[in-house]
Amino acid sequence: MALHLTGLDTDDVADVVECLLLGAEQAADTDGETAARRLSLAHRIGDALDLLPTPTN
Repeated sequence: MALHLTGLDTDDVADVVECLLLGAEQAADTDGETAARRLSLAHRIGDALDLLPTPTN
């Protein structure tokens, strides 16, 4: 499955990953399932970002 995002640059998506990580941390004590899901999403998106070519200026 592929996800196509328009109107967002890699910095925006990196911010989304950071929010998922923070959300996972907040949920860790009360809802382990939600925390695990957020961590998984953050890592999968982060891994995909790492595969993108580095922009040249």
